[in-house]
Amino acid sequence: MKKITLLIVATFIVMGCASNPLRNISTDKFSFQGTDIYYDGKLMAVMANIEIAYDDGKIVKEVTYRMINDEHNEHVLGLIKYFRLRHPSWEIEVDVPYKSF
Repeated sequence: MKKITLLIVATFIVMGCASNPLRNISTDKFSFQGTDIYYDGKLMAVMANIEIAYDDGKIVKEVTYRMINDEHNEHVLGLIKYFRLRHPSWEIEVDVPYKSF
């Protein structure tokens, strides 16, 4: 019985560690002004659209942000984490300029 309990606990620990790819991503220099997102005081992304859908019996809310240029492309994951921390029930997508990704 102890082995089964230990196995279940170990499984949950491994699943918990692997399930959050944003865990080590910093959100320190992000801020909102209205719906715009800034990084280190500079405009990084603007809200492009909002989608509301009915999916698998649930109402799903999704926002899409558009990067204004490629200056902050390396901080896209931080933007996603920053938004999700403030709006955990929303899904987020970020349009990144193709030429620089």
